[in-house]
Amino acid sequence: MTAQNIRLDINREVFSWAVTRAGSTPKDVLSTYPKFQQWATGEVSATVKQLKDFSKKFHFPFGYFFLRDIPQTEPVIPFFRAAEEDDAKENLYIQELTNILSERQEWVSDYLRENDADKNSAVGLCNKENNAKKIKSCILDFLGLEDAWQSVLKTPEQALKKLMPLLEENNIFVTFNSVVNFDTHRPIPVKLCRGFCLIDDFAPFIFINSSDSKNAQLFTLIHELAHIFISFSAGFGDFGAEEISNSKEKLCDRVAAEFLVPERLLLEKYKKHTDEELCTFFKVSNIVILRRKLECGLISREDFFKAYNSLPAYKKTGGSGGDFYKSARIRIGEKFIRCLNNAIVKRRITPLEAYRLAGVNGNVFTKLTSRGQL
Repeated sequence: MTAQNIRLDINREVFSWAVTRAGSTPKDVLSTYPKFQQWATGEVSATVKQLKDFSKKFHFPFGYFFLRDIPQTEPVIPFFRAAEEDDAKENLYIQELTNILSERQEWVSDYLRENDADKNSAVGLCNKENNAKKIKSCILDFLGLEDAWQSVLKTPEQALKKLMPLLEENNIFVTFNSVVNFDTHRPIPVKLCRGFCLIDDFAPFIFINSSDSKNAQLFTLIHELAHIFISFSAGFGDFGAEEISNSKEKLCDRVAAEFLVPERLLLEKYKKHTDEELCTFFKVSNIVILRRKLECGLISREDFFKAYNSLPAYKKTGGSGGDFYKSARIRIGEKFIRCLNNAIVKRRITPLEAYRLAGVNGNVFTKLTSRGQL
């Protein structure tokens, strides 16, 4: 008998826990694991190979089978959205993603400390401030920008590209993705997660859902940047037309709105331009323009909801896939890849550990870090 075929004494409750955690039922897994019910009752013992396969399939450590009590995993950060969707599977994906980025953050934070980096001056810079306009001004000064900086750019994508190097040079790590690592079978739905921020004194991390529209991604990036300045880790999903209840989350939303659509400029332009022209000028969506007009007293709530209900739903357009390596750098984050590569060169991390943290194999990592790529 090979080691992989040995039967072990395990905690059988893990089977049901894993299936429920993934939003499935025992019936759902029978096609893949015909003896699942017998494993769960102890009528039949699963082999080591089968246990490893099952833990990989349901994304939990193999060692959980040997614990007396199953660990209760709590969300890394709070998430705010219009309604708590009862979708265990997709919420699990979000939790896995935050765990992955938390591990990356922990490593790079230690790496920066070891290299005598200063604490990140953006973190908590406005933690005692409740005025959105003052926080907006603080962020603009920090980045060396002026009001309506994005108006001279043609597209929201260009605005995102302008911001990225400004953030990275200040050790703010940003990743754009719509799945867990590179697994297209584990998508991150916009309705549950547009983005989130993980606070750290040395290496704050921002995640942006790349399934969202570009102007929505721009808004989310500024929203999460505001989180860094008030030092509050959290994520948010789709609110639709509903109000945000959390005061800090509401403040970050106001900061992003004022940052991208300054009240002063909106009051100057709204009579002379259509909403579509305002969207193009400020690089935001129709819903942001409508909200700003409501907040600035330019339209009534009745007019707001009438216009809001007539807006077409955003539909992500399909693509051919594009350049895999360009996409990989965006998914992992240029700054994080550079830190990993420098750590390998200085022998502060093994190549295998660097590949694991990046979520790619050695060949891909080598191409990502080859001359001209970084």
